[in-house]
Amino acid sequence: MLNFNKGLFNVFGSSNAFQSATMSKATTTNGQCGTLRTRLDKYLPVEGEVIIDPTLPNEGKVIACQVSLLNYGIGANTLNAHVQTRLDSLLDDMQVASAVKSLDSYISDVPESCANINTIAGTAAGATDDLLAASTDILNELDAGITAFDGGTMELEDFEDLLDRVTAELGNNITAILGMISNEISMVQNMYDTHMRMAKSFKVSALIDDPCVRPFLVRLAGPELSAVLVSDFGVDDLEGL
Repeated sequence: MLNFNKGLFNVFGSSNAFQSATMSKATTTNGQCGTLRTRLDKYLPVEGEVIIDPTLPNEGKVIACQVSLLNYGIGANTLNAHVQTRLDSLLDDMQVASAVKSLDSYISDVPESCANINTIAGTAAGATDDLLAASTDILNELDAGITAFDGGTMELEDFEDLLDRVTAELGNNITAILGMISNEISMVQNMYDTHMRMAKSFKVSALIDDPCVRPFLVRLAGPELSAVLVSDFGVDDLEGL
């Protein structure tokens, strides 16, 4: 008789069981970036033209802001893809992370910690939400600034300062977001590597006493494995012994 929860079985067959609000927030900021890049186009000359108009914002500042908007949008898409990957593999990741948590405690002789688990689930659970919110604020400010500048209620110098701030803040925010993503990817990879080492250790321990397998483990063991087999398992039939 099968012993598992029918409700869970049905959930995992009919819908996305795990969801993250971060994805909709990243999508929103990405959309804002695209809209604002288009709005800034009017301050630039048509390709091939050279227009010197002291009433328009500095061309270099406008282009720098557009590049920052583009890079942020690309980064927001990267965040979305990363979070979706984390959601798709959440149960597998957590199963491995739970085992590695216990292993780390055993190896290092320290209490178990949730630090690694918190890290690998960070972006999906909202670790970047403050940065996304800050980005939304500066994007809204740029949107209002364009309207104010076009309407004559914002001075050219103030608008150019705004362009500089948007460029800098979006750059800093997406650098921080991509740093979190990189850290999670590295942590997940290290976690799986550790889990694989643990699995191989269990396999050797289980197989070393099998009379059919033992000769091959002994014959093919490298120097480091040989040393452990001798010291920890009392193997005395290694070649050369």
